Amino acid sequence: GNRTGFYFHPAVDNPAECLPVGVTADPTFYSPNLWPDKDLPNLRPLAREAAVELVEVGRRLAAAVDWRCSQVHPHYRPGTLQRLVAPAEKCNHKCRLICYHEYETAEQRAAFKGMWAPPHKDTGLLTILLPGIFLDSTGEQLTCPDPEVGLYVKDRKGKIVQIRKPDGVGECIFFQVGEALQVVSGGLYHATEHCVRGPPSHGGGYERATMAVFLQPHGHEELPLPEGMSMAEVAERAYDGLFRMFLLYQPKEARGINFLHFCQ
Repeated sequence: GNRTGFYFHPAVDNPAECLPVGVTADPTFYSPNLWPDKDLPNLRPLAREAAVELVEVGRRLAAAVDWRCSQVHPHYRPGTLQRLVAPAEKCNHKCRLICYHEYETAEQRAAFKGMWAPPHKDTGLLTILLPGIFLDSTGEQLTCPDPEVGLYVKDRKGKIVQIRKPDGVGECIFFQVGEALQVVSGGLYHATEHCVRGPPSHGGGYERATMAVFLQPHGHEELPLPEGMSMAEVAERAYDGLFRMFLLYQPKEARGINFLHFCQ
């Protein structure tokens, strides 16, 4: 959708350092960070400072979700989600700085169907999103001249809603549910389908920037089902036909799924 992104681990430059002894570092998740320190010397310390704080907020939400799941599922293992949403220095979470660029031509915009990011769901447990900001060609922040541009989500009933920072609120963060949490919660929570709508025409003269933190387990860890539940029962609660099919193709006796396999 005419966007670029920069990934980094929230706490360390070699994510493999966060793995237990003896666990192989799969390159899918554990490639070293590369920082543009020469051109942007302040990026690393500022991004890291923000990322660690955001992970801690995410862990607080994970504790609340654990409590809610324990109220619904009598045999839910206490602390399951908070264990999988590990502290920054021990985690497999991924941060992404994202910039959505203006379309250069009408043909380019048409090729992406006017979307900066097409409708999709995240794979992990929870995604933390900072509200997007808009920048002009000189990098100065501005108010978006097109109010319909930005983040949209679809609820379980199919209604599409634009997500904005509430009026009168200073700083805030958004959370989205990922497909992994749909498994861990036994289908209580459903992955958030979302997209980012682009400008109504090419050459709008502005870009959109944001930061996302994808909270997820390590590749070798299991996404456990609530005690006593099966994949088929979670599938029955799924609204997404493809995701339901994926769950039904898992072995009938499975009581969880490896996260690396889940992502593949």
